[in-house]
Amino acid sequence: MRKRTIVAAVLVLGFGIFLIWGLSKYKLVLIQSIVENAVVQKAPSGYSETRIRQAFKEHFAHAWSSERENIYLDRLLQASQRLEKVQTLKASQVDQLLEDLDPTRRQRR
Repeated sequence: MRKRTIVAAVLVLGFGIFLIWGLSKYKLVLIQSIVENAVVQKAPSGYSETRIRQAFKEHFAHAWSSERENIYLDRLLQASQRLEKVQTLKASQVDQLLEDLDPTRRQRR
């Protein structure tokens, strides 16, 4: 009986650790999706949705391959705060926002 309890506790603990790890990886995908959709919605008509989505895809790949997920996550959160304050974006603002999200570039001050 005692051995079963220990095995069950270890399994539950292992599942919990796996779940926390999985959610931490999914967090980046979820936040990127929210910010990406907000940029698409607020971009001026005629601005290429494909260009926006491609930029996000490339930034995610760069962040993942260079182990800069936390930098990219911080930049996504900053972009989200900027997007909350505006109804629409000009093309130049979209370009700048996409450039600022690049995790391989130095942050502008």
